[in-house]
Amino acid sequence: MTHITRDVLIKTIVADQMVGCGGTDYFQNLKSAYHRWEHQSSDVLCRKYNELKNCNISVEILEP
Repeated sequence: MTHITRDVLIKTIVADQMVGCGGTDYFQNLKSAYHRWEHQSSDVLCRKYNELKNCNISVEILEP
């Protein structure tokens, strides 16, 4: 199984949000999305990841 870290959660969530985005503001939107999610708690990240991937991970299984 893949090692699940906060970084993996953040990148997965941001990638999902960026699907369909384009145009001249893509880079700024990417930076804003990444900044928003990197400041969320691990619990919030796990809930969003679970929603996107239809799974049930918890903060306890995250690797440092």
